[in-house]
Amino acid sequence: MATGSVDGLISGMSTSAVISSLMQVEAAPQTALKSKVATQQKVVGAYQGINTKMQALLTAAKAIGDPTAWKGGVATSSSDAATASTTASSSTQSGSLTFRVNHLATAHSIVFDTPVTAVTDNIMGGSSFQINFADGPKTVNVTDTSLQGVVDAINKTPDLGVKATAFQVSPGKYTMQITSTSLGLQSKFDLGGSPFSGLGAVTPVTEGSDAELTIGDATTPLKVTSSSNTFKDLMGGLSVTAVKEQAPTDPPVTVTVARDTEGVATKVQAMVDAANAALSEIATQTKNKSGAVPGGPLAGNSIMSQVATRVLNTVSGGTGTNGSFKDIGIELTRDGRLTFDKTKFTAALTADPDKTQALFIDAAQSDVTLKNGLADRMTAVADKATQTNTGTLSRLIISGNDAITELNHRVDDWDVRLQARQATLQKQFGAMETALGKLKNQGNWLSGQLASLG
Repeated sequence: MATGSVDGLISGMSTSAVISSLMQVEAAPQTALKSKVATQQKVVGAYQGINTKMQALLTAAKAIGDPTAWKGGVATSSSDAATASTTASSSTQSGSLTFRVNHLATAHSIVFDTPVTAVTDNIMGGSSFQINFADGPKTVNVTDTSLQGVVDAINKTPDLGVKATAFQVSPGKYTMQITSTSLGLQSKFDLGGSPFSGLGAVTPVTEGSDAELTIGDATTPLKVTSSSNTFKDLMGGLSVTAVKEQAPTDPPVTVTVARDTEGVATKVQAMVDAANAALSEIATQTKNKSGAVPGGPLAGNSIMSQVATRVLNTVSGGTGTNGSFKDIGIELTRDGRLTFDKTKFTAALTADPDKTQALFIDAAQSDVTLKNGLADRMTAVADKATQTNTGTLSRLIISGNDAITELNHRVDDWDVRLQARQATLQKQFGAMETALGKLKNQGNWLSGQLASLG
């Protein structure tokens, strides 16, 4: 705290240094409070660090605890004529499907056969025309009836479903093409009447048609159609996108969907890693002092030790009647960590997918507190620790921050007291200097009087 400068001119005393020393003694209680604030901030920071790790564990446990995570498939295609992809859902199937790409989806498009000599030439009478789709007509209003004006009117009409282009057929010869913005049979349209008398007759460019796959005998194949080139949910969770039409001599496309064991194993590994990260963070923050090595901010904290124990108990507590976690490659080490044998897990998942899934998700038990699945248990432990406002860590963080706020208020109160005390000391030392000055003057007068008697 600044003391100002009131060094004595009469006494010769460094009064500012004296006041500074006295103020350090006076500020000792405030210094102790600031130390408490710093300590409490480290404690809250430690809780927040553990909370972050436990939230990551909660996310990872929920990911593997979602039944659809076990339904994912990996799709492969035998030909570049089609690609395949899968989405994880309760209906995802494993298996294969063989077909031919007979047609790709096309957009309906027309052109006009009588060019005009300039894009500014008039091509229609009236102020509007209609474009007819299967679901009804749409009207285009026109203010400029030139070729370019009509093109602009079509392209500026919102949600019309077609776009127009004026292009040069040969030097000084221009016409118009109108093309649907969608694919398939639904893209077909025609013009009401013959609105563009200046451009002659309509000539089709492409007929709007659906994409088509054929399955089975070449003479009487089963046809599968789509308004786009993507056939969604062709099998449960499987979508196929046709890329190019196949010639009759091309070999058929075979799409195979296999269980995504690698994807499931990756999610399990993520949960194990998240659990170990949380355990490591708790160990770091709660470690005791050892010789010259300082302890963690939460040294000896029994509540955090209990959280770590609950994480470990999800594995050590067994699985009820569903088998052993060891059978799927998950075990505890002597130093309190989880290990995951991916090879053993993958073999178990391949051999018996339902049994393996049951070790993580206890679908038979409706009471969440009684579920034996590993993912269920991890989710419950992590959720209990991190739940907003009510979780173990959340309450400790809130309590710690409240304590810091209270301590900071007390520090601020001491600022006021110390400022007042400093002002008092400065006034007292100033008064002392004044008194000493008067005494010095009196002494000088007396000395003069005595000298005059001499």
